[in-house]
Amino acid sequence: MKKNIILLFIVQASNYLFPLLTLPYLMRVLGVANFGVMSIIMAIVQYAIIIVDYGFNFSATRQIALNKNDNKKINHIYTVTTMAKLLLLTPVYIVLSAYIIINGFNNISYFLLLGSLSVIGSVFFPIWLYQGLEKMQGIAVSSTIAKFLSLLLVFILVQEPEDIDKAILSQSLGYVFTALISFCILKKLNIVSFTKISFKEIFLSYKDGFDLFISNVTISLYTTLNVIIIGYFGGATLAGYFSAADKIRAAAQGILTPVQQAVFPRVCSLVDSGLTLKNVVKMYGLKFIIFSACIMLGMAIIGYPLSLWYYGPAYRVSSEMLLIMSPIPFLVGVSIVYGQWWLVNINKTAVLRSVYVFASILHVVMAIALTYIAPTFGVIISVLITEFLITAIFIAMSYRCRVKA
Repeated sequence: MKKNIILLFIVQASNYLFPLLTLPYLMRVLGVANFGVMSIIMAIVQYAIIIVDYGFNFSATRQIALNKNDNKKINHIYTVTTMAKLLLLTPVYIVLSAYIIINGFNNISYFLLLGSLSVIGSVFFPIWLYQGLEKMQGIAVSSTIAKFLSLLLVFILVQEPEDIDKAILSQSLGYVFTALISFCILKKLNIVSFTKISFKEIFLSYKDGFDLFISNVTISLYTTLNVIIIGYFGGATLAGYFSAADKIRAAAQGILTPVQQAVFPRVCSLVDSGLTLKNVVKMYGLKFIIFSACIMLGMAIIGYPLSLWYYGPAYRVSSEMLLIMSPIPFLVGVSIVYGQWWLVNINKTAVLRSVYVFASILHVVMAIALTYIAPTFGVIISVLITEFLITAIFIAMSYRCRVKA
């Protein structure tokens, strides 16, 4: 498992380090307002990616992990999941087409079309397959090479403030490159192959991942939606400041992801064989929570002065935003242990769905109200309150359901 964690750290480095290398360049070349516009477009694109990813990054990963010694079953899960994600592209492009018909083919339509390449790439990148099989080399190789190519494109193509389209295209092609390289690896290693399936089986996969899908959508209401809320009520410039801060927050919080992704399949198998909540917390949870606390302290102590240097004096507001965001990785780390590692594995995904729906609605209401009261920091304060409530509820529900039903 240590090898898998290291490989996933490489993946996270490519996911966050490469974009962070381009961040100050894009901020300076595009300017705050144009950078804010690009951030809003990419936030909308992330919603489309959430739709096609559905709940498969957990539901399909779990199925693969529980059947990793059955090649026939793996082929079946791979085919069903890929076809299910492909079908989910339909509503995405229906909505995009409707927008173009209503508003005409304007700059926003053009930017969204370029961004939609990211969605296509997401469909064909089976990160859930690699995670379930605990074969992280495929993720590491495809993600690192693709993000490096995307990095080069940014520096080559983006030269002036009007190059927003080229900035969006460069980032979108990163997803496409990842999918293409991943497909080549799967074909070379002959890990899986497509098999015959039915529409009923695709429907059942939607049913299996429904609670997690609702959870992902509602989570996005207090993560991805924030840029859009700030952009709508505060303007593109404030959205640019927020996006700059949130990208470093996401990069710091992303350090948790390799550990979470590597441990999750292992916990799936152990809980299935009778592991209790106490065992999960003792074996993996406590260490993970301490790790997330270290990230929080690092953001608070080092992040502020470092970001002042990184962003430059024109983006001091972003550095102040980042300081206020620092508790978020700790709260997320605790909620992963009790939510994804425990409640998901004891088939309490409906609990996650209910909690996330409640919390996301509350956040949207609070965020809009607090944006009027404190435009610069209102949304961030709302996120902190929301994350705290989610974490507290997950802990309480986990101790009510201490053993697998």
